[in-house]
Amino acid sequence: MKRFTLTFCLALFSMFSGLAQDLRAELALARFLSPDGGPYLETYLKMDGNSLKLTEDETGFHATVLITYKISKAGSTIYEDAYKLNGPITSEGEVSLDFVDLQRIPMKNGKHELVMTIKDLNNEKGKEAKIYQDVIIEQKLLKVFISDVQLVESFEKTTSENVFSKVGFDLFPYTSNFYPESRDAITFYAEVYNSNRKFGEEDEFLVNMFVENADDGRIVNNLRTFIKQPGQIVVPILHSFPLVDVESGNYNLVIEARDRKNEILDRTVLLIQRSKTIETTYVEESTTQTTGDVSGTFVDIYNRPEELEEYLRCLHPISNEEEITDVNRRMNFNDPIMMKRYMYNFWMQRNPANPEDAWLKYWKEVEKVNAAYSTNINKGYDTDRGRVYLQYGAPNTISPNYFEPNTYPYEIWHYYKLSDGLGADQSNRKFVFANTEQGSKEFNLIHSDAKNEINNRRWNYDLHKRSTSTIDLDQENSGEHYGGRSQDFFENPF
Repeated sequence: MKRFTLTFCLALFSMFSGLAQDLRAELALARFLSPDGGPYLETYLKMDGNSLKLTEDETGFHATVLITYKISKAGSTIYEDAYKLNGPITSEGEVSLDFVDLQRIPMKNGKHELVMTIKDLNNEKGKEAKIYQDVIIEQKLLKVFISDVQLVESFEKTTSENVFSKVGFDLFPYTSNFYPESRDAITFYAEVYNSNRKFGEEDEFLVNMFVENADDGRIVNNLRTFIKQPGQIVVPILHSFPLVDVESGNYNLVIEARDRKNEILDRTVLLIQRSKTIETTYVEESTTQTTGDVSGTFVDIYNRPEELEEYLRCLHPISNEEEITDVNRRMNFNDPIMMKRYMYNFWMQRNPANPEDAWLKYWKEVEKVNAAYSTNINKGYDTDRGRVYLQYGAPNTISPNYFEPNTYPYEIWHYYKLSDGLGADQSNRKFVFANTEQGSKEFNLIHSDAKNEINNRRWNYDLHKRSTSTIDLDQENSGEHYGGRSQDFFENPF
């Protein structure tokens, strides 16, 4: 589910900020499929009532906004609409209430551009708020697949059909992926399509749902459930997970469809953010401490600030987000004692029995990647290849291809088993690195099928941009090129 917070001027994904007099709103998008009518886009627009001016008529005081939609594909307009939206009626002096508008827009396969504008009709000085967003529709006719996730503010049984009604319930949308402490649960809706093509009415498949830590992939507070379902054209999913005991951080809401062999048929992931007040003094268990006496420990021999800074920065590939923040934002690199405390506690968390041995083994690997992957700008551990090597270990195979006539120089790394020591092991994972800048030794990661890594379905097309004169945003594969073996190397690494 694509999610935006809108206040006039918008930025990319998830949260937007800006000024348009006082106009504030949130917009969320989700893609679904109607078996009879094809794919469609749902838009959920929540207007902040306090940001709008009210006008009085015979019914009372209310806000009025003008909303326009325009959707284009390949330069041609395929959908347009404009309408006035009135807010709830209030009496003079009452607090203006928020209100939500839901639209369902029929779509076709391909890449589209959505342009949406909002205008407060009661505010002559107010500027028009506008959003531009690409929407890609991929209707998978023969495969089991899962819709986007719609987050739900609340729901109730339908007594009279209305725009919010689905599968016998009225689902009132939640238009942000941010969950403050005041919200004690996450409720969501999704649909699984085409399971009837793979499973009969007497056969079943599994819908697996869970909340995981976005940093390490671990299931949070046992927030996991599954249901068994017979094959159907559409399988609706409506579920809630409690958030009362979930601490502040970034999490993934994951929905999977699996067969009887436990193989994944499709998977959808939505990032959510949780904020919860921490009442204790700031020394979090999950981060390394910068207090305490470390004299006489293995770090006591390191005294030069530039040396200690190097030792801390090289930990980035095996650090979580909080630890990286500690080093990048909170560390005083002019304070050797502070840096030594951090370094000692970091390795005590990894290997309490022998932190020095863990550090020395890791530093030996850092020296390897520095020797192999350093550039004129970055140390080896700061490059993509160095980061992957230090995080996951040495690959089982590397397919180096520096002189194919129609591609950038590239390498494909293959891991039989992939583990970073935090999440569950993964099997048969690959990483594609490409050197796309002339005169540079840097190989950037452009695609991987590993969890929480960059996943670019157009990687093979991008790899051949060196010899491609035109850019087709809808094309994924590179086509036939003389001497090109990148797809073969990815599918059958050696």
